[in-house]
Amino acid sequence: MTIDILTLFPEMFDAPLGQSIIGRAQAAGHVTIRCHQIRDFTTNRQNQVDNYPYGGGRGCVMQAQPLHAAWQHAKALGGPARTICFSPRGRAFTQADAVRLCRDYDRLIFVCGHYEGVDQRFIDLAVDEEISLGDFVLTGGEIPAMAVADAVCRMAPGVLADESCYTDESHWNGLLEHPQYSRPDVWEGLEVPEVLLNGNHRDIDNWRRKQSFLTTLTRRPDMFERLLFTKADLKLLGELRADTNDPAVRDALAWLHTDRITVRRATERDERYLTPQDGATTFAIYAEHHGFCGHAIYRIAGTVGQLELSLLPHAAGKGIDTFALTHVLDALFSEPGVDVCVCTSPLSEDVVRRIGFSLGLNGQFILVKADQVQLNDDSD
Repeated sequence: MTIDILTLFPEMFDAPLGQSIIGRAQAAGHVTIRCHQIRDFTTNRQNQVDNYPYGGGRGCVMQAQPLHAAWQHAKALGGPARTICFSPRGRAFTQADAVRLCRDYDRLIFVCGHYEGVDQRFIDLAVDEEISLGDFVLTGGEIPAMAVADAVCRMAPGVLADESCYTDESHWNGLLEHPQYSRPDVWEGLEVPEVLLNGNHRDIDNWRRKQSFLTTLTRRPDMFERLLFTKADLKLLGELRADTNDPAVRDALAWLHTDRITVRRATERDERYLTPQDGATTFAIYAEHHGFCGHAIYRIAGTVGQLELSLLPHAAGKGIDTFALTHVLDALFSEPGVDVCVCTSPLSEDVVRRIGFSLGLNGQFILVKADQVQLNDDSD
């Protein structure tokens, strides 16, 4: 993994990325991190990299020319690279992004913005994506660049002793990490949980997973509601609910005993599960007893809507398909001019009976809008 960083303050990176694990990884040749002073690529005597914004306003804007020249220099040092600019306008960085960048790219170029921003023309010409650390503003892109470089490089081959060093941590599988303890057994009157001392690895694994569930539920309920649970997980969650003295936790886990289903138009929160479909409207399907269950998409051609339903195996046979199709059909038929729905997914007899699809001549399932008396010959 090689990272080239375009910055006005290269000295800021010496300590954070030159010490500890990342520093040792660089010394061993597992990763290479190079900083490039943007001022070295200016064409004026003052090494000026900023100027007033067109249209007026406070502050200055980083100019496109020195950034582009520094970017070209970095590009010429190796093979293809993905260019990332750090900006409050960017998409919030997650562990999934760290995994993607480490897995998919051998070279990255980081652009550290400053002042009131970066000339949009450089972004349009050279930047592949914009990233933010969160919904707050920093004085420059150096701190985000350090954080992302650390998150990405620590997963590069050879940097850590084993993959479990990062796969067992917070955010890897959608959970926050369980509490950790070390020697001595008793400190300041506080004891290490007995289960960690009994040597039963199955009990330890179950305890740690339950504690991860509990930590995620109480600290990041937004993450918890997106989790997909196995049957074993549901058993552990039931034990957690029975054992807790916290009424808020019991109430939060009460949904495990319901079958409520949620179908919603896909949003950014569903990106972990769904791949966007060009020209299609996508719905994410959740059942509170079963987590994420699948998706439904439709496309429209004239008066005909083509619908596809895809459920995960654990969601089959629970009536989720009927509920989801009914919901999505309501949305589809509310589109102007749509009179017919053609469903390309295989449907069970129960769904056909409940919703009213019929089998067309070409083997597709067809449903006519309620106020249409007949189906045109060319619709199927």
